[in-house]
Amino acid sequence: MNEIIVESLTLKELFDKQQTLAIPEYQRPYVWTPKEINKLLAQLKQHQERTDEKPLFYLGSIVLFKNQKNDLEIIDGQQRLTTLQILSLIKSKSDFGIKYSHPISLKNIKSNHNHFSNINFENIELDKINVTIVVVESEDLAYSFFETLNTGGKRLSGTDILKAHHLRSITKIAERNKYASNWEEKQKNLEAVNKLLVKARRIDYLKPKNIPDKFASVENWKNVLTEDFAENIGKEKLDIGYSLVEIEENTHRIVSEKYSIRQPLNEGKNYINYLMSFSNAYNAIFETKNREDFYSKFNNEMIDHIDGTVDLRSFYQLCLLCFVDMFGRNNLLEFSLWLFRHIFSLRLNEQSRIYEPTVRNHIDNTKIIERIFHAYNYHEIISYLKEYETAEIKINRSQVKQRFFNKCRDFFSLDNPSEVNFDEKLKVKIEEIVRMHKDEI
Repeated sequence: MNEIIVESLTLKELFDKQQTLAIPEYQRPYVWTPKEINKLLAQLKQHQERTDEKPLFYLGSIVLFKNQKNDLEIIDGQQRLTTLQILSLIKSKSDFGIKYSHPISLKNIKSNHNHFSNINFENIELDKINVTIVVVESEDLAYSFFETLNTGGKRLSGTDILKAHHLRSITKIAERNKYASNWEEKQKNLEAVNKLLVKARRIDYLKPKNIPDKFASVENWKNVLTEDFAENIGKEKLDIGYSLVEIEENTHRIVSEKYSIRQPLNEGKNYINYLMSFSNAYNAIFETKNREDFYSKFNNEMIDHIDGTVDLRSFYQLCLLCFVDMFGRNNLLEFSLWLFRHIFSLRLNEQSRIYEPTVRNHIDNTKIIERIFHAYNYHEIISYLKEYETAEIKINRSQVKQRFFNKCRDFFSLDNPSEVNFDEKLKVKIEEIVRMHKDEI
């Protein structure tokens, strides 16, 4: 039976223990900014200014894992402990002996040290700060506490929880560290990618599931992500990918990404490789600032810079990722232009601002996501988009609609379009652009 030790002690007593405090390689880095630190300082100051007999300041719970070397790995509490180590170093030139190697951690530690270096921290007294430490000898148990408590500071996202869950299932330390490092390199867009993947998996007319809206809390999204990508996936160690393959005379060519959006998943390497695969696809499709091909120009000038279309843009990105999942990126420009007409036509025939319910109704009515997943080839979905009849344009003196109309007119070089002939002129222009730039992607 795995032993659990729960102990209440001061920070001074914790750091006086003859055990090394360590940060596991696969933990997220130290990310607190002056904003979080000032919040903690304000709490300490408020506590110090109490006139009655003061109890110790309670910092919260710290979850520690005792590894085989008898070191205590910090599973939950790194942000708070690191911050107090920085402040203690500024105050008395002494630290707690916690060592860091992650470049993001080192950068943020240095930045915060410089930011607060001229401040007098008289209220930082380690013997008057109390913590509850939970020491366990099982990583699984440690992370169970971690996922449940998730105390203080910048609360972990669902993707942070998934990182901890899946990395701990990789038993080889060198392999785990490699995956952890790769994860940190891709950290920027992983939450956005995970949410797109959840939407694509849950918009399934055979097995539909609720999808949080954009106003949903962090906790709501965290629960959905952990349910879909931790609780309800296989426990086998097999790393399996499902992809579209072309077969020609005893040879085959992988057309799409190795992994498929709606495929079954196993924990550990399988989920991580799946997420990284779609992170790479996401970056290739949407991170186009430094590219000069026409698709990138279209993405940079139109998709990323149109007023009042946040929900349409999210829907557009979801469809594009699903298309690349099914058919690869060879025909991305053609699909993106016809998809733009299909989705952004709502900008000219609906209310002044497009709200998420409008977009969801459009998804339900057109079943565009299912059409992409069930198309035999890309020609089928392109044909559907070409034949799709957009609603009548109704600008109705709306300045927002007029700006969008003018933006389309100028970008596509449409010759004096009116509300009546705008769509026909746009269709002709799309065909022309596809012919001119078909070799770019």
